[in-house]
Amino acid sequence: MLALEDLKSLSEEEIKKHLINEYTADPDVLDGLEILIAYESVGSWGCDSSSFFLFKNKETGELFEVHGSHCSCYGFENQFDLESTAVEALKFRVQKGKYCSVFYTGGYDSNSEENIRLVNEYIQSLN
Repeated sequence: MLALEDLKSLSEEEIKKHLINEYTADPDVLDGLEILIAYESVGSWGCDSSSFFLFKNKETGELFEVHGSHCSCYGFENQFDLESTAVEALKFRVQKGKYCSVFYTGGYDSNSEENIRLVNEYIQSLN
């Protein structure tokens, strides 16, 4: 698992608990998923915050992504919306760069360029 920015010190179990509490993710759905990438950057007062998660279904191998954002008024609640994806689609977005990115970092991400590089390298390594 590649965990970055605000989630980098958490285990997969801790990140799943975080998704249940902050994103209102269904625990039963999470049980069937492996977290491949977990990125979250929360800015001051919650402003300019963003997240990206890449999951793999443990039984079928299907890939799903979740994107989240929030301002100071609302958090990440109700943003656990699994979007089906494929390795080819992710690699295409990596190759097209900033106009067609896999994810966007939050405005308070102190390691923005490095986090993007690490996610892109991880995706390029997927089969």
